[in-house]
Amino acid sequence: MERDEAWGMASPDFLDFLDASPPCVANLSATDECDDADDDANATAQQRFRKRQKRELDFLQSQVAQLSSHLAVLQNIRGLEVRHSSYWEKKARMQKLGRQQATSENTRLKRAIEEQLKAAEILNQLLVKRPKLVAFPTMDMVDWKLRRLPRDPTARTVAYHAFMNDAYERVDTILLRTGILDAPDGLRSVEVSTSDDVMTVDVRGVKTVPCHFLSAALRFWSLWNDASNHILEGTIRVKVLETFGDDGVYIEQTESLGDAMPYLRRLGALKRYVEEDRVIFVFRTVLDDEKYPPVDGLYIGNDMIVLVIERAGDNMAVRRVSMSGELPIQAPANGPLASNPQHLICDFILREVKRTFETLEKLFGD
Repeated sequence: MERDEAWGMASPDFLDFLDASPPCVANLSATDECDDADDDANATAQQRFRKRQKRELDFLQSQVAQLSSHLAVLQNIRGLEVRHSSYWEKKARMQKLGRQQATSENTRLKRAIEEQLKAAEILNQLLVKRPKLVAFPTMDMVDWKLRRLPRDPTARTVAYHAFMNDAYERVDTILLRTGILDAPDGLRSVEVSTSDDVMTVDVRGVKTVPCHFLSAALRFWSLWNDASNHILEGTIRVKVLETFGDDGVYIEQTESLGDAMPYLRRLGALKRYVEEDRVIFVFRTVLDDEKYPPVDGLYIGNDMIVLVIERAGDNMAVRRVSMSGELPIQAPANGPLASNPQHLICDFILREVKRTFETLEKLFGD
């Protein structure tokens, strides 16, 4: 009875306080929220906005810390996987990353080219009334345009290293595709095939060399970039045109019928890549050079050569070479082979390729 009377005697102000402010005793965070609610009730709108921003910032900072720690754990796991991966697993991972980057870049370039083609087609329709069956020219992205050297020295250097580094990144893929990566010692294959009026030359070879792999690599390097070297005179006349650093050289090769009748001219970029247990040479022909225009009446060589000299011991090395090239069967109109039938031209090219390869074999065998 006394308790009921006490409640009945409570003042109206005290009852209003109970209705407006329920007790916050669930836990510490609830108490803090109640305190914040009390503070917000007495704060201005600007102060409440700033407090809300501060709470959001604190939450985002905690999320950043949590995600950063999670990322660090994933990076540590990936680092352990990379350190314990085999050589080919690392190569596959690098090639997968390169393929993803190339796909993304190709998508971007394709979208840009499509937009340019649409604009060019509209301009073409406005300026020139063409027959409906005539296709709009789209030859800017063919291979010969990608392997070109401009006249400007800075752009020339950038272009040289760009397409040589691209070829270097595909070396292991080429070795796997041609089958010479695991081929036995003594492999020697020279083939010439024809299709669609094009001759395709394919050369593969594997040989053990009785010397240190760096010595063998230095010998090959001096063979092709020394302007005073005349070892291949009579088979291929070599002239050094430019150098690009210590590991890059640009040469002109001329192949002749005898000593006075040139039939093929090749502008070749050669670059050396020194790794821990092997030295890689990449040779790629340049098909369009503003500084050195084509010579009338001569074939233009279109070749790619990959030469790998790898360590096989303290005084032993293994040389793996893959060469692929293309020539049109139809000889240039003003060239020395113009009047010959196509089958004789193919036989002649095959004989010359074999002779050149045998000459290089003798040089490496000394």
